Amino acid sequence: MPISSFKPSKPIRLKKRKKSSKRSQIDYTIYRDRPLDFFSEVLHKRLTPDQIKVVESVQDNAITLVPSSHGQGKTAIGAWLVLWWVYCVGGLCITTAPTQRQVKELLWGEVRKAIAFAKMPGVKGQLFVTVTENARAYGFTAADWNSNAFQGIHAEKLLVILDEACGISEEIWDGATSCITGSQNRFLSLGNPILSDTPFEKAIAQKSGQIIRLPAWRHPNIADAYKLHSDGIHRLKPKLTDPTTWPEFEDSNPHYIPGAISIYWIEMVARSKGEKSSFWLSRVEAVFPTDSEQSIIPRSYLHAARARYDENPDQYQPRSQWRHGLDVGDGGDAHGLASWNGNCLFFARDYPCQGDREDVTRIAGIATNHMKQYPGIINVDNIGVGAGSLACLRQNGMAARGIHWGAPPSDLQFLKEFLNLKAGIEMPKFLNLKAEMFWTIREGLRLGKIAIAPLGEWEEAAFDELVAIRWEETSDGKIRIEDKKKTIKRLKRSPNIADAIVYGYWKILTGMLFT
Repeated sequence: MPISSFKPSKPIRLKKRKKSSKRSQIDYTIYRDRPLDFFSEVLHKRLTPDQIKVVESVQDNAITLVPSSHGQGKTAIGAWLVLWWVYCVGGLCITTAPTQRQVKELLWGEVRKAIAFAKMPGVKGQLFVTVTENARAYGFTAADWNSNAFQGIHAEKLLVILDEACGISEEIWDGATSCITGSQNRFLSLGNPILSDTPFEKAIAQKSGQIIRLPAWRHPNIADAYKLHSDGIHRLKPKLTDPTTWPEFEDSNPHYIPGAISIYWIEMVARSKGEKSSFWLSRVEAVFPTDSEQSIIPRSYLHAARARYDENPDQYQPRSQWRHGLDVGDGGDAHGLASWNGNCLFFARDYPCQGDREDVTRIAGIATNHMKQYPGIINVDNIGVGAGSLACLRQNGMAARGIHWGAPPSDLQFLKEFLNLKAGIEMPKFLNLKAEMFWTIREGLRLGKIAIAPLGEWEEAAFDELVAIRWEETSDGKIRIEDKKKTIKRLKRSPNIADAIVYGYWKILTGMLFT
């Protein structure tokens, strides 16, 4: 939207009234159906056109979903809606976000500042405000609660706000949406669309509410600075390609909002992250990237590997010894078995456990028969129940090797050579062997070294599991794979097929660092 067309949806003027030092005497209920006037006249806030759309949607729709770029004031508009709902509508408002900082310092920080500015009455704390028993609000951290936090919460006038919605778990999301049962109940979720396969992304994909996308280009700070090119990328207009012109552009913009999104920030992202990166898509374009930034194996890498096989299957016909990977279930989880030949994945599936004492030997027998058909080496987790299957495989005469994922990383020079890293480029630092093994298969996929043959009915499950596993960075800069409990919670099952695939791919250290 050009700056010249930046106008509120209707005139907002300060009404003249008798001066009074006691703002608490204001009858806030006159703003019940006029939230924009409340923001202007009481809170003295100037809203962007997109913020106005969010407010109007909360007025008119049961569910409002707001994927937003960086610097749009999404948290601020959520905070101001809290006050409008409590003081003007006279209802109950509940807010949550993934972390304590996001709840206490961000959204509720804006709430506290607005209350102090307007000298609004009521009993107030860091995470609550109470005017009456019906007119009140409170916030809590989603990570500390489960869906029971919302159990039994029903009110005639209820507003639920989920800030930084991509970090909200399915359990919390389900609990929050279950409260929205009355005609005067409202649900608002806001956040950067940084993660796929989240309740926030699924709700938007399914159009489960009114969707208001806030891309950077509509913000009044930069709306007149960028032009959409034929490749779908917004770039600076010719008159602003010289950075020395940016301060004058900002100073001449009557609608400029200090602290909001800026040319400086967008151009920094374009240079450092790239105009088609996941970071750019989520924090500038306000759309969910195909790949999650945290996935150790992006889905696009997997699709490319499948396409690579389909384009030239003859190139990947088995010509060498097979490598197998076995992840042994513990009775509650399934077993995973995968098979590689060269740099092509040919087989991956799971086998349900029966929960009896024969599970360990049963999967060892299945793997033995599989290896007789496809001779080679099998890598098995040698910690816990995997040790039993490893012993059975060896007793059956199979070339079985145990892997301990908690062992130190190898840091061998030929790993760098395998990944074809140029001189002077340092290898990433890994917390343990597990991180190194996952990163190696990630790089093999990224560099186009890996192909994936059709995996039949297990292909989708295998891809889902690999994508669900996320990586993190430690405080000292080492790569690690997230705790498996987090993956299981997100995936709703253990990633046994994915683990088996990684075990089987680990060919570089065959005969080394194994027990």
